[in-house]
Amino acid sequence: MRYHAVMLDETGCEFGVDIEADSRDEAYDRLAEDYPESQCVQLESPQDAADREAQWVLAEEEDDFWDDFWEE
Repeated sequence: MRYHAVMLDETGCEFGVDIEADSRDEAYDRLAEDYPESQCVQLESPQDAADREAQWVLAEEEDDFWDDFWEE
């Protein structure tokens, strides 16, 4: 499965990495091995991204998103 990671390097800059792994745990392990000086701040599978986007669309359709956003 392909994962997309948002990484934070030692200078505080973000960069993206696509990685193939059989599981989320394997993806984290490979990222730590390949980028020991960096920290993974977000890891998404294609399904994670699709779910997040679907929630966004649903919230916009229901118009609850902005109401909830402004209440915080």
